[in-house]
Amino acid sequence: MAISARVRTAALAALIVGTGVFAIAVLSGLLYEQGQRARDREQFPPIGRSVDIGGRMLNIYCSGVGQPAVIFESGATWTLYNTPMAMYENGAPRPGYGWVWIQRELARLTTACWYDRAGSGWSDPGPYPRDSASQARDLHALLSAAGVRPPYVLVAESSAALDARVYTGFYPADVAGLVFVNGIHPDFFSRTRGGGRGARFPEFVGHSQDVAAQVFNQIGLYRFASTRHPAAAPSAPKEMTTSEWNTIWHLTQAAKARSALLQDIASWQQSRTQALSAGSLGGRPLIVLSSENTAVATQYRAVWMELQADLARLSERGKQVVVRQSNGDLTYQAPDAVVEAVRQVVGEVRPQPVRLR
Repeated sequence: MAISARVRTAALAALIVGTGVFAIAVLSGLLYEQGQRARDREQFPPIGRSVDIGGRMLNIYCSGVGQPAVIFESGATWTLYNTPMAMYENGAPRPGYGWVWIQRELARLTTACWYDRAGSGWSDPGPYPRDSASQARDLHALLSAAGVRPPYVLVAESSAALDARVYTGFYPADVAGLVFVNGIHPDFFSRTRGGGRGARFPEFVGHSQDVAAQVFNQIGLYRFASTRHPAAAPSAPKEMTTSEWNTIWHLTQAAKARSALLQDIASWQQSRTQALSAGSLGGRPLIVLSSENTAVATQYRAVWMELQADLARLSERGKQVVVRQSNGDLTYQAPDAVVEAVRQVVGEVRPQPVRLR
């Protein structure tokens, strides 16, 4: 009996000590993360303006005048990679600031806006689920609160193509035309994973993983991991300044972006179903910009291009434009092609002046 009592006492003491150590570690992580965020704000001050969409702030930046307004939507590329590690290292959603050069060019033509989706760039994280329906509602609330009036031309890259399709289904009167920039097809992930574990990957994540992603972000685990193995920034695209590219790279590699990535993965099945249910794009002009994407495994590149062509068939006025001079990153490597595609769609939807005889 005495031995049993001593064991219980020792176990209780170990539990108390362990709980105390855990609490100290969590508190230290919280303080560390908050301190690093303050440093980030000094080093990379927000560009744009924060808009309240109901208890959360989303960041948006607009320039230029005229209609239709061009809205740039950044997405995530995790679906292109075959392993969870590659998805995590390369697939995080980009900040809206990644459109900076393209937006600057198109602002000479009309109103042009980029924004940071929830959890990316300078925007607050969003609640579960972070599926395409939630992204579409966020964008609608943001544009309304920011006073950016429709009609819109939605320019969506990678997974944001799903969000743009759902947005058009929710708010058809708002959308005049679309441009997809290497947009993800809803069937691509399933078509390239066969029956192995990779095909089932999204099924293992859900609400609990979403919560874990946000907790890890708050206590600094993502930041700590990234500082131990920092990724080197590639050379800046020729159209961007070093300062612009450093900001984009920092925001893309930020701990918050890793959290947003896991939220995106957790909601993949919902987003896929929502995009398929959104239906066609009717008679809206649509340009699908595609390239031979080197992020896609070699054996799946034919599937990639086949599905890109299928995206163009979403609209009665859809067409695919294949860009050969890029390895897949059209936003950074072929921005002129993006600008030209948007100009074409804006020209198609903009009312033409009446000529008097």
